[in-house]
Amino acid sequence: MAMTMAEKLFSRHNLDGTPVVAGDILTARIDGAMCHYHAAEPMMEAAEQAGFKGGLPRVWDPDRVFVLLDHHQPALSQSLADSNAAVRREVERLGITCFHDAEPGISHQMMADYGLMRPGELVVGNDSHTISYGAINSGGIGITRADMFYVLLFGELWFQVPTSLKVVLNGRQPNYPIAKDIILYLAGLYGDDFAGSMSIEYSGTLVPQLSIDSRMCLSAHGVEVGAKLALFPYDDKTREFMKSRTDKPYEPLVADADAKYEKEIVLNVDDMPFMVAKPHQFGNVGPVSESAGVKINQAQIGSCANGRFEDIEIAARLLDGRRVAKGVRLLISPASQQVYLQCLKAGLIEKLVAAGAHVITPGCGICQPKVGFISDKEVCITATTRNFKGRKGSIHADIYLGGPLTVVAAAVAGKIMDPREVFSEL
Repeated sequence: MAMTMAEKLFSRHNLDGTPVVAGDILTARIDGAMCHYHAAEPMMEAAEQAGFKGGLPRVWDPDRVFVLLDHHQPALSQSLADSNAAVRREVERLGITCFHDAEPGISHQMMADYGLMRPGELVVGNDSHTISYGAINSGGIGITRADMFYVLLFGELWFQVPTSLKVVLNGRQPNYPIAKDIILYLAGLYGDDFAGSMSIEYSGTLVPQLSIDSRMCLSAHGVEVGAKLALFPYDDKTREFMKSRTDKPYEPLVADADAKYEKEIVLNVDDMPFMVAKPHQFGNVGPVSESAGVKINQAQIGSCANGRFEDIEIAARLLDGRRVAKGVRLLISPASQQVYLQCLKAGLIEKLVAAGAHVITPGCGICQPKVGFISDKEVCITATTRNFKGRKGSIHADIYLGGPLTVVAAAVAGKIMDPREVFSEL
């Protein structure tokens, strides 16, 4: 029976030991559980509601629960400091071995940095962007905190096998990141629910050219277009990425050549313009020309979608010898300490600071109303994940989404512009 990657993933993890296909319901074995700053809720509140006085009595496997205190490191308030302290106590009491505490960064990037999820595994997390693990051929699925409570106790959870959508990307990778433009283009063309509850499976001549950074951007944004999974094939780039991060064995997912897909989308990126999502929806997308001339107050590069080395490198490369426009605040946030260190070693941070950028602590704050608030009637263009009202503070502000190249072009010009009109060297 020919299978998609999603069908193979769930067949491999089916506790009944039998193959499953799209639409089947199963109870699946979990390889890993990622808990971030909400860890206290399944460990304590849900446990007490279930009758476990004093919190979760145990975890099914202390070596397979990964707790990473992201979003709010360092703590931004007394209440967050108290919450972090409660998680520390629970981690110690439960004997959890993998705990990244006083390390600023985004949990999903840190999971990749430290090789905590591997190709072919089924890993759940109490955050919607857990889907980004598909970039390295791993089945990452975001779950509720109530579901996480069950997983922490038993190491299993029920699922319905999703139907699969084949997205074929063809064309040539230019010398700058285009992953954000790809997903925005697709959302603009097919709607921001075009992959509703499905597994996106990427293929095509462009895929071997895409860096792991670009793949993580596309996989992370799977949730913004409604997907349950967003999987890339295992290849030489995946192998090299994993080689330096884990020595544990794994079994990659490979779709059968004659696997059946619910539908197929084909995109040639050579014909694709730079894209921008306009306020206040991920699918409100058009070519950058439709938003050209909109004056901006703030520009941002960061998050689990675009806070990686290649996103920051393009900004530093093009800002070298240039300045951020007067009146514009350019915020850059590496996705993790490891990415930050990579940027430091490459000399990127000095170029950014010299050009007038603000380099801020790694983490999720740049994507939320945690740092870099914007005021009424201000305009922000950002290479982060979402642009709905209030995402950066005021509900009377406008947020545009674009790729890192589009963002840095706007930061230099003081207004949204086609990057090719700002940077003649492209």
